[in-house]
Amino acid sequence: MDDQTALALALQLIALCCIAAALLLYLLCRIRNRYTAGTGRGRDDPEVNLNIGTGRAVLITSCDTAFGLQCALHLSNLGFRVFAGLKDDTENGSVAARILRAKLKEREMLNGDTATETTAASGVTVGTLITLPLDVTREDLLHEAVVLIRQHLPAGEDGLWAVLNTACLCCKGRLENQESSHWDAMLKYNVTGTLRTARTFMPLLKNKSGRLINMGASSHSNSPGSGLVAYTAARFAVEGASMALCRELAPHGIHVIILQPNGVASDKVFAPPRINEPETPEGHTALEIQHPANSYLDYNPSILPPQAMRIIEEALLSKSPKQNYQLLPRSRLNSLNHNLLIMKNKIMSAQIKPLQMA
Repeated sequence: MDDQTALALALQLIALCCIAAALLLYLLCRIRNRYTAGTGRGRDDPEVNLNIGTGRAVLITSCDTAFGLQCALHLSNLGFRVFAGLKDDTENGSVAARILRAKLKEREMLNGDTATETTAASGVTVGTLITLPLDVTREDLLHEAVVLIRQHLPAGEDGLWAVLNTACLCCKGRLENQESSHWDAMLKYNVTGTLRTARTFMPLLKNKSGRLINMGASSHSNSPGSGLVAYTAARFAVEGASMALCRELAPHGIHVIILQPNGVASDKVFAPPRINEPETPEGHTALEIQHPANSYLDYNPSILPPQAMRIIEEALLSKSPKQNYQLLPRSRLNSLNHNLLIMKNKIMSAQIKPLQMA
């Protein structure tokens, strides 16, 4: 065997060892994330209260977002009594409303009429999922939501275990291309809406020593050229308000928790869910083509990975919740991707400057 052949075989052997080591590392990370949810405390930890199937009442302020819809379906499947807020809670409402109604009808068929409660005022109640009209920018709907929630709580109860504030408005665009009305809308919806939500549902949270969970700013929003300057300003304002609320509400036994959506694209998380439009065959009009009956029923939002959903579970169920949780804790791989993105932006900036000077 000559030297070149030996060298080629050695390089191939090294490459195979590297691939095997990478696969082993990947499997170990998956196993660790499965049991620790990325926070160092697994589901078997005594600090995590996992009496999930006890019907704890949770309000999700907006299921019009993909994130809110995913949380509503996930938590209701775990046994929570979920109040799902919708801007348009009507028969022909938003896509999110139609998805929820399709899944509620399926539960009605599976559970039978004995487990079904239907009311015209607040939508449809089946099992542990209740839809209600809610818009964090409207005081009237906020106060009506309090009344509807109390009507649907079990006898003798008058409180919420948690309020998960998923209401968010994200207008992506470079600062010089945005109108001032975009900034006003984001501040009103994200910041003022968060304060109104906290004030309105504070009495229900006091009764249960519950927890208010808000979304903070994402590191993705801070990346150069992201087009999320105004949105990031609004989310940092929410973080500041949450930190102040944490101190103000602590004497009442209310925990205020901030979820950090690092590594998650905010404009996708808070975008409305979409159902792919069916193609129009030749010779037919668009009005003749409708969604299949099961298109809404089969829709399963997965904007966040299972690891992030387990972290939300911990924030909801931990006996001593932390003030901040990262939905996707930064790993070495995430850090490498983040550093590569920074280097890419620096290279692009360095290439743009000579062109501007020319």
